Amino acid sequence: MRVLIKLLVAALLVHGAWRAGLAYWDFYRFREDVQETAQFAGGRSPDEVKARVLEIGSTLRLPLDPERVSVRREGDHVLVDAAYTARIEILPAYLVPWTFALTIDAWTIAAKPGDLGPVLP
Repeated sequence: MRVLIKLLVAALLVHGAWRAGLAYWDFYRFREDVQETAQFAGGRSPDEVKARVLEIGSTLRLPLDPERVSVRREGDHVLVDAAYTARIEILPAYLVPWTFALTIDAWTIAAKPGDLGPVLP
């Protein structure tokens, strides 16, 4: 009987770790995609970058509220702040609200005429 209880507790721990790990994996993918979007923003306006961030969140099925996403642009510098609260099933039928927040601070990368050297005929 003790072995059965230990196995049950172990299964519950594995279940909770798996669910939390999946939530963090989605956040990691979201953060990487937003970082790439900010770096390659080029001539995009802050509204275009924000729309792309919301699109990324939608693609990953994250509960991303547009009110919790902000994008600022200062010359070639793009700052993105975003946060969302996911409900993670730590135990079966027991959901825990978990807030994920990111701050991206990136310099944009955009080639301008002449940056790559002279144009060859």
